[in-house]
Amino acid sequence: MVVAMPMPRRAFESLNFSTVSHITSIEALTGIVKREIGRSDPWTDCEVELTATSGFDMSKNRLLRDYSVIDFEFTSWGKERGKYTYFFAGEPSGWGLFKNIPKSLRRSGFATVQVKTADLLARTSSPLFFRIDDCALVIRGGYVGPARVNPRPIRLITET
Repeated sequence: MVVAMPMPRRAFESLNFSTVSHITSIEALTGIVKREIGRSDPWTDCEVELTATSGFDMSKNRLLRDYSVIDFEFTSWGKERGKYTYFFAGEPSGWGLFKNIPKSLRRSGFATVQVKTADLLARTSSPLFFRIDDCALVIRGGYVGPARVNPRPIRLITET
């Protein structure tokens, strides 16, 4: 199914994904990373703020991607209505990257924001939505909290 369907938290937890990954451009890291906590191997431990988006993109290289989220809640939930944050459950598959990441970003390089699933679930009260064909986990609104980032944000390199 190429539509993100509602998924109970317990059902998602039973899949035992220890991490979820958000893929973005390297340039976007300067706006996402709020502070660096420490380094471990090629990853940088950080506090991040991922801002929710509508998810729609009409670029020709991303037409395979379907951002539809089956969200049955019709009550108003503020200015974030219709905005979601997307993660890959676990490591992204080749299909997931091909389907979701524009060709230009795959060529120039992208950054990975890796969040422990337990941290994500503890910091969001959003319902969970899951798209099975590429193991995409979708939450309503954004995420603020700890994460591991690779590569290290350029802004942070120049500040140290």
